[in-house]
Amino acid sequence: MKKSFECCILGSGPAGISAAYELTKKGIRDILIIDKNEKVGGLARTEIFNNSRFDVGPHRFFTKNHEVKSLWKNTLKNDFFPVSRKTRILYNNSFFDYPIRPLNVFKTIGISETNRILLSYLSSREILNKKRDINTFEDWIVDKFGEKLYTMFFKTYTEKVWGIPCNQINKEFAAQRIKGLNVFEILKQMLFKKNTPKTLVEEFDYPKFGAGQMYEALLEKIVDLGGRIKFNTNIDLIKIENNSIKYIAYSEGKNKHKITANAFFSSIPITNFFKFLSPLPTNEVKKASEALYYREHITVNIIINSENLFLDQWIYVHDPKVRVARIANYNNFSNYMSSSLKQSCLSVEYFSFQNEDLWKMSDEELIILAFDELVELKICNINSFNSAYVVRESESYPTYYLGYEEPYLKLKKFLKKIKNIYPIGRGGMYKYNNMDHSILSGMLAARNYLNKNNYYDVWSINTDAEYQEDFKR
Repeated sequence: MKKSFECCILGSGPAGISAAYELTKKGIRDILIIDKNEKVGGLARTEIFNNSRFDVGPHRFFTKNHEVKSLWKNTLKNDFFPVSRKTRILYNNSFFDYPIRPLNVFKTIGISETNRILLSYLSSREILNKKRDINTFEDWIVDKFGEKLYTMFFKTYTEKVWGIPCNQINKEFAAQRIKGLNVFEILKQMLFKKNTPKTLVEEFDYPKFGAGQMYEALLEKIVDLGGRIKFNTNIDLIKIENNSIKYIAYSEGKNKHKITANAFFSSIPITNFFKFLSPLPTNEVKKASEALYYREHITVNIIINSENLFLDQWIYVHDPKVRVARIANYNNFSNYMSSSLKQSCLSVEYFSFQNEDLWKMSDEELIILAFDELVELKICNINSFNSAYVVRESESYPTYYLGYEEPYLKLKKFLKKIKNIYPIGRGGMYKYNNMDHSILSGMLAARNYLNKNNYYDVWSINTDAEYQEDFKR
């Protein structure tokens, strides 16, 4: 096994693969990619089960960035096609369109409840204007939508995903994910048909054989150009010397390896990166890395012996009586995801911390829970179960809890001192990026290595995507 490379990339998700592709197409062929999984794509990989295909939770390909869009289209060509988006919220046994549409809400809950929503919005604005400070997710949403809509369409789902109360989540998360949207904007869009914000995109692109097909195709190009990848590997140690990574030690089964490289691109969780460091950082930095944490993701993928269960690509479940947060139907992404037109491929998503009972459940227990909840929600009937399997992903969602900025900035400052490390992606930068932002972080980090005089501030890439339009440096 070769022991020295020009570039080593930790993780083969969207950020890692885009960095590797950018490097190889610009002539850097001496590359090794290391990944813990058996397949390329990270959280955007596609797995095959009983001849059907499942993503690790639903993914959509949408971007304002023309370069990312061109990369996608040029990679898969005719295997990449537009899909009309349909997503709804399940609340109180009723379905509501998401993005929220006033007419739909009015028809579903009636004029009395609609009036209460508007009065709640006006009242909440008055209360928050007196309070002035908007610090939390709850403050931000109530300011934009009012207390009633917040309770109906945001609170339960958000707390399922993050595992902490909405008044303990930083407002930054809401500002990133729901940019340009509030009650009056919704009404204006309905009445005057104004341009819709990014959150309201009604069409996205999708690969014929699942999200992972994109990264499988890009990996093939990388390997054709001379790059290498090693799956099923675990990092054991990252040796630091003179503010540089001297080598990385990793395990491949029972075999131990050490490799050196001129540059390392890391998309692994930032908290894990600091655990692997040797020597250990200062006590202050160590405490900062221990203060940040991620939310774990569980996907129960189920084949149902029934077709046309629902028209949505995914449904947000705001019912507090069940633990499921989101349900995706891959038949509605692409006709090629299911092995049979008479079956449906569903993913039932749960979020947990590793010390919680959900994470500790056996796969069999999780499958029973997921199917029982599908039946309880009247998504399918009790006799429709075919087969299922479970995917667990630790450190999936970086958590924007109140006060996270202080430890986050300390880690960021420390990383900037390491001369040959390029943090990228959702995990490596502790940023709740969309897929296109992760791709862009890999691209720009690679360009920073290729041309030290033409520096892109990759840390400025954010989920509101405004950075993408002008490539600020």
